[in-house]
Amino acid sequence: MTFLPPASVAALESVYPRASAVFRHGLADHPLLSLAALEQAARELPSKHVERRISDAANGGDFAMDLPDSGDVADTIAAIGSSRNWIMLRFVEQLPRYRDLVLGLLDELGPAFVPLTGPCETVKAFVFVSAPGTLTPFHFDAEYNILFQISGDKAFAVYPPQPPFLSPGAHESYHRTGDNMLPWEDEFETRGTVHRLTPGDALYVPYAAPHWVRAGATPSVSLSVTWQNEWSRKTADAIALNPLLRRLGLPSASPPIWPETPTWRALGGRAARRVGLL
Repeated sequence: MTFLPPASVAALESVYPRASAVFRHGLADHPLLSLAALEQAARELPSKHVERRISDAANGGDFAMDLPDSGDVADTIAAIGSSRNWIMLRFVEQLPRYRDLVLGLLDELGPAFVPLTGPCETVKAFVFVSAPGTLTPFHFDAEYNILFQISGDKAFAVYPPQPPFLSPGAHESYHRTGDNMLPWEDEFETRGTVHRLTPGDALYVPYAAPHWVRAGATPSVSLSVTWQNEWSRKTADAIALNPLLRRLGLPSASPPIWPETPTWRALGGRAARRVGLL
């Protein structure tokens, strides 16, 4: 079974890897993405991979985890219309039925990106179940991402992966700490590209592109599929080397912009990690 028409593959190919784009998919009625199926998935996944956060965090503000004793997450999914929560099922590809779905989608889309940046590595998948009006504050992901809107609607604002939206320091810090939240400035409000997503829309988000997301007036379900490739791995290794270079009094470098490839710095980062310097 295919879920992506040829026009969708062509739409991704026309912008990949540097610009965002919306295209169509056929997953909106997929049984694995119904609330009932996601309740079951929440029960099967390891508890550390099922997250619940508040739905009304300010942009740039706290996006806090709920308290551990705040009830069963599967029950929260069933009542997402009134729960005021945001649920993330992390790494759903651990479950074979979801892994088959995710790999099938990437196989369909492969002609759009494999010729440019090579095959997918470290494929991960996430499902977001959002209460009406949920704001996912300003942040970035150091990976390639396609978000498939399944139910409800979303406003998804994408920004260039460069200052003032993403500073070299914030990008570098992510590779040390894993913290991907970014400071928000009100002047950013009108400077992003806002995509209005409805069921059947998919959005490609470029590597490290900052973004914020707000759900509409009804509960939202989205599937996010992410991956790395050789270029993104070299970029991460090169960025991780910067603190060591500064300690040695050597110049560090800003994150590259594709197709610039930091081959030598990446090799240095990998060697430094192997001998325990990073």
